Amino acid sequence: MTTLLDVPSRRRSDAAFPNGSRDERLTLEGRLERAWRGLHGDGAAECPLCDGGMTLHADAGECRACGARLT
Repeated sequence: MTTLLDVPSRRRSDAAFPNGSRDERLTLEGRLERAWRGLHGDGAAECPLCDGGMTLHADAGECRACGARLT
């Protein structure tokens, strides 16, 4: 099982910041909170690690793209 801390981080390219400002990016806490809200509200969310699709299974978020889990 892959957990949040098991997946290596990756740097985002400048294309991820279309207005050129990196100050507007979400913190890790913000990305995790957004994922939890989506998972518990809609049953699906964007993975905070790879931006893939996460779905809710047995009260844990699972990313179909990278295998990360939010528990």
